[in-house]
Amino acid sequence: MNKRRILIAILISMTLLLFGCSYTYDKLENPILPDSRPESNTMRNPEIGIQTIINEGDTQTVSVHYPSTGYIKIDNTLTEFANNRIELFNQEIANIQLHKEENLPYELHIDYDIVYETAHHISILFTESKFSGGSQSISTRYTYTFNVDQGRQLALRDLFKGSSAYLEILSQYAHKALITDRVLNISLDEEWVTKGVAPLESNFKQFLLNADGITILFDKYQLGPAFIGEPMLDIPFDVFTAHIELKEIALIPAPTESYEETSEGTSELETEPVTEVEATREKQADEPILTKPAIPKKRIAITFEDGPHPIYTELILDTLKSRKTVSTFFVIGNRALEYPEMLMRIHDEGHLIGNHSWSHPQLTRLTNENILDQISKTQDTIAEITGYTPYLYRPPYGIYNENVVTHARMPAILWSIDPKDLLYHDASYITNYVLDHAFDGAI
Repeated sequence: MNKRRILIAILISMTLLLFGCSYTYDKLENPILPDSRPESNTMRNPEIGIQTIINEGDTQTVSVHYPSTGYIKIDNTLTEFANNRIELFNQEIANIQLHKEENLPYELHIDYDIVYETAHHISILFTESKFSGGSQSISTRYTYTFNVDQGRQLALRDLFKGSSAYLEILSQYAHKALITDRVLNISLDEEWVTKGVAPLESNFKQFLLNADGITILFDKYQLGPAFIGEPMLDIPFDVFTAHIELKEIALIPAPTESYEETSEGTSELETEPVTEVEATREKQADEPILTKPAIPKKRIAITFEDGPHPIYTELILDTLKSRKTVSTFFVIGNRALEYPEMLMRIHDEGHLIGNHSWSHPQLTRLTNENILDQISKTQDTIAEITGYTPYLYRPPYGIYNENVVTHARMPAILWSIDPKDLLYHDASYITNYVLDHAFDGAI
């Protein structure tokens, strides 16, 4: 019993480190002016990859993903963005609950894509889905483009030298592309479009770099009714170079082909199955019958979720290995993609891998297409990395319905002992709680 208590205490401590971390706010430095001497941004953050914040309360859930680039100033900006979105969401929900008695499962979900990256620039697209009541979730996009050398976030005007003519050029090009060339393959109201692409900074505030130019992201209702969604428009660099001088773009090298290294050999960890063997013999006729009181055993299944993590998953695996214990890891797809070596180690050491969605949203709020996307992308990623396709899944926050079951097409595995580890960050308390409530076959 003592050994089991020690093992659970160690694993819970590591789980709290992995999923119970708190985040602090870092005040950003003043932006570097274009004519000032660039400050070095070569100091690297030791944690590079995807960062995940998952919080669960009685009336709300939060799942926020953002990248860690390895550059301190850029990462401070991205961390502050994530924390600010969570803080604003919490304030909004608190205000709603002051005036309403209903406790809906409110949700904040943010995922991201790095759409462009070179040695000098990086462009990131964040997609936020927020449910704070009403009939449906609200979707919002946020873009961040950085000068990597300076660690500075770029506004669109920073791409051009001392001229506001870029707004006129953008306006004219966008109007022609949308009305005359019909690049969206639909007819748009010209008056609506003219207002939406007027030469104002507010109309072109969301942008991303691409290999050939810039991509402008328009808001919902900016160019037309809701059915056209949130259009994007690519504008080549040469549209501008005939009229004004580019500044930042001169640093952008030609894109190079990406490649993946493959390894011929794979290593497999051979393990011998552990079996319990009882010695038996025939009982003599005159031998008295001795009965030994049965000791009830509490075999529980240990599961982990929301990983893999480059540091804490490794510590968990080391502990499990030292105790000759296997577990089930329900992994998030976008984290598995970011840390394939850690996922491979989970697989190679004999642990079971389950599907925990791609980016940890409330599946019950998604369309059928998006449910399939969350499940299938994770299945494909795990299979591509490990060669193994999961046959179990755990819905984020344990929230699911018949529609989710229909589209997941796998058994949903929840838990029978909830230690409330997201609420109580005390390893000793959680250890005692789990042991006190353990029963044979518990999860």
